[in-house]
Amino acid sequence: MPILTRMTEQKRRPNRRNVYLDGRFAFGVNLNVVAQFHLKVGLELTNQQVQAIQQGEVRQECMDKALRYLERRLYSRHELRVRLTRLEYGPEVIEEVLNDLQRLGYVDDERFARTKALSAAQHKHHGKRRAMLELIKAGVDRPVADRALENVYDVHDSLATARQLAMKKADSLCRLDPLTARRRLAGMLLRRGFDYDTVRPVIDQVLGDEPVDDPGGYNE
Repeated sequence: MPILTRMTEQKRRPNRRNVYLDGRFAFGVNLNVVAQFHLKVGLELTNQQVQAIQQGEVRQECMDKALRYLERRLYSRHELRVRLTRLEYGPEVIEEVLNDLQRLGYVDDERFARTKALSAAQHKHHGKRRAMLELIKAGVDRPVADRALENVYDVHDSLATARQLAMKKADSLCRLDPLTARRRLAGMLLRRGFDYDTVRPVIDQVLGDEPVDDPGGYNE
């Protein structure tokens, strides 16, 4: 069985150690892996232990990468899984890391959904439908998304937001005929995710009542 004969600090990465087995360099490991496996000079290792240490190093690398992503912004569990998969970490390693991150509170789809819904409502000025699509796209489960949207949009004045957006758009529509103007404004608001019951009264308020010969289609 190989013996750990030497362990040195890496020059450019002080949180890592070079491990030598039977006098030869074997692999580099993070200090967390050193502590996890109680590595020290003179330790005799089985081949299975060596493989476990190397696997532990891969897992630590995956964890470190995930934490770097999370330093920049919140991620859903699905989003983080997709990014780590692109780096070719194995699915078992990724799920172990995600479970640990969730247990530690770094990955929390409930918090992610609330934060994203709040941003959609207050900063992006999206309607509830658009916010739902974004959460589903991020891999958030439908019940979790529903709860987040209810908490945010039940107290958010979507009608006022839609009216504000419509007022900004109105000046660019003044030269169009009334039917085209209404359709253009409706299309913009619907794409923003506002529902028809919100869009219709806003258009009437901003552009005036619906013309008599308007067929009622808001598809343009």
